[in-house]
Amino acid sequence: MEELALLTTLALFTLLAAVCSIVFNKIKLPPLIGYIVAGIVIANATTITAESQEIVDILSDIGLVMLMFCIGLEINLKKIRKQGIFAIKVAMIQLPLMVFGGYLAGILLGFNFVQAVVMGAIISGSSTAVVMGVLKSQNRLDKEHIEMLVLITIMEDIGQVIILSMITPLIAGSGMDVNELIVLIVSILIFMIVSLLIGLKLVLRMINWVSDNVSEEILTVFSVGLAFGMALLSLYIGMSMAIGAFLMGMMIAASRKSKEINHKIEPMRDLFMAVFFISVGMEITMASLADNLGMIAVIYLVFAFFKVTTVFLAYWICNESCRTGFLSAVSLAAMGEFAFIIVAEAYGYGVVDESFYTSVIGAALVSMVTLPFLTRYSDTIWTKSQEKCPRKLYSFCCRLNNGREVIAKRMSATSVYSQKAARRSMTHSYINILLIAFIEIVFYFGLPPLRDWLVSSFGGSSVVWGILLVVVNFMVLTLPVYHLVNNVKFLDEIIINGAKHISRMEGSSEEPEVIYQKFLDINTYIMVGAIDFLIVLVVPNMLGLMEHLVVLAIVAAMIAFMYIRVHYFKKPEQFEDDLDE
Repeated sequence: MEELALLTTLALFTLLAAVCSIVFNKIKLPPLIGYIVAGIVIANATTITAESQEIVDILSDIGLVMLMFCIGLEINLKKIRKQGIFAIKVAMIQLPLMVFGGYLAGILLGFNFVQAVVMGAIISGSSTAVVMGVLKSQNRLDKEHIEMLVLITIMEDIGQVIILSMITPLIAGSGMDVNELIVLIVSILIFMIVSLLIGLKLVLRMINWVSDNVSEEILTVFSVGLAFGMALLSLYIGMSMAIGAFLMGMMIAASRKSKEINHKIEPMRDLFMAVFFISVGMEITMASLADNLGMIAVIYLVFAFFKVTTVFLAYWICNESCRTGFLSAVSLAAMGEFAFIIVAEAYGYGVVDESFYTSVIGAALVSMVTLPFLTRYSDTIWTKSQEKCPRKLYSFCCRLNNGREVIAKRMSATSVYSQKAARRSMTHSYINILLIAFIEIVFYFGLPPLRDWLVSSFGGSSVVWGILLVVVNFMVLTLPVYHLVNNVKFLDEIIINGAKHISRMEGSSEEPEVIYQKFLDINTYIMVGAIDFLIVLVVPNMLGLMEHLVVLAIVAAMIAFMYIRVHYFKKPEQFEDDLDE
């Protein structure tokens, strides 16, 4: 009976998936859509027995491991380090913005915190397979631009693995106490560090030794075995099996015969990957699709809006032309495979309901179906937008673009050492901004329970404890904000030096750096205190107007103390230095 169920399931699923994929291939859409549609047809037109469902679950898990392993195999860290600097910059800018935008949209749609975070994680990536297939079939961008977009989607894959690792404790922690959750997070961190630091060297040597001493067939079996072994380890840690398989793929990608391994396992990957996406579609009923058409449209529009705007912004910041940025951003507007993986994880843990699950799958399908039409007419959309744009808005955008080019020109006029220092300073500024955002998220969600715990443990007024905690928030923010201000001032100094160099080259007597100089002249401590207080004021907390005034008074006293300590309580040798000057 088990053999009959297995053969029936495989025959039905593979044949129906092939037929649906052939249909969608005729209209130049990726086979992935055919697999999901086949799952929807199976779920709504047939009766699945418990035995068949168990087989599907097992095969789909195998498909998930193979899919993630192959995605990891395509990521060569050495190649990315040499050629993917621009792609890394784009991903670092747009991924956090996508997650934050999805989170805000989720909150506005009435989702709870965890669901909103899942929403941000889901929309953050694009589909490498769909983007590459559409761009190659249309031949509208040159090979260089297509390769860059593929590199960007690869960086998004890496980013989404990191995001999935971070939110796994969140979506799995609904039934855990605080201690269990902390243990899980620490275990995940240790697992990731050990995998990247030790695994990259050890596994690479093992694979290279096997490839030099045995046949390719044994090498393929050994590699697949390592992938499933790593997936098993990640499950023991409490992570998704997808993360372990992905990490193993990245480790083997640096080996000498990674391409041969990838080629050998492609047939097995395609078969089990089809079953995985069929199982995704099987969770959707036609009634659920009909009931959630509005939410499907909303999620798709949220994804498309944030994807296009954030990628365009990233290209613009990286000094690419606006037209190239827009065409590239539109070309990435297809929701990635990780959307299915993340929403399946969240659905399995009960974090999201069937309505949310169906809406995400539907929105992903819509994004894949509409991508060929968007890319085909993206150039026309850009041209028409320029023509129809209000003149005042167009003039403002032109001035903004010219300002960017002036800054880039001044930066390029400095020495090579200064340019490297500027890039390093911008990276540090970006990290400090992310750190500030992380600190505020922690305080936003941790402040109310911490205040209640302090009141119950030590007594006192909840208002007083609330004020003290907000002051602590201010103090914790001081360090990253201080480094951020110093980095920005350093960048301004480089821009000023570049402007002076250009002025000398052109024989001009004008002082183009006046605006920047005014910023540099502002006292650092006052600026840090003002930014700190503004952040604390903007982020919602339990304090009222009077309590905020008390915090302001405490903050002002702290800034005054730091200023007096630095400028009036100098050591004797500092006074001697001042006299010498």
